Amino acid sequence: MTRSNMSVRGTGANIRRAVAADIDAIVRITKENGHYWTPKVDGKDALARLIARESNVILVSESGGDITGFIIGTWDGARALIHKLSVRPDLHHQGVGRELVLQAISEFKDMGAPTVGVTAAEGAEGDIDDSTGFWQKIGFRTIPARLMINFDIWGDDDEDQ
Repeated sequence: MTRSNMSVRGTGANIRRAVAADIDAIVRITKENGHYWTPKVDGKDALARLIARESNVILVSESGGDITGFIIGTWDGARALIHKLSVRPDLHHQGVGRELVLQAISEFKDMGAPTVGVTAAEGAEGDIDDSTGFWQKIGFRTIPARLMINFDIWGDDDEDQ
């Protein structure tokens, strides 16, 4: 049983599965945090595809009718992987991200995933782009792996959506 519409401790927020109506807010939060790389991955059409796939876990935190953060992950039948976590900048360090992660882990466990990994930004120590400390605080540990990506499989990128 998942913890759908779970309250986030002390924030008055609820966590629920994302729906198409949430896409604009997700894109806005992604851009506010400087994590919008390409419309093919972070744009509206990409998010609509992600939300439509049952193997994906896309959750939003909502307070007073406003989306305050989101998490995107997937399960391939063997591994669950969190790809992106983003919280409105004015709400950083208030527990929203942690609760989104805990809810996503619960959802993946319910789906049968034996492990959950994360793609985490590793910047210089103290750098705003270094998220590894956050992930370590909630139980993730670093393994010897490297994420490599080919952004050019479609050729030239489209303009932002």
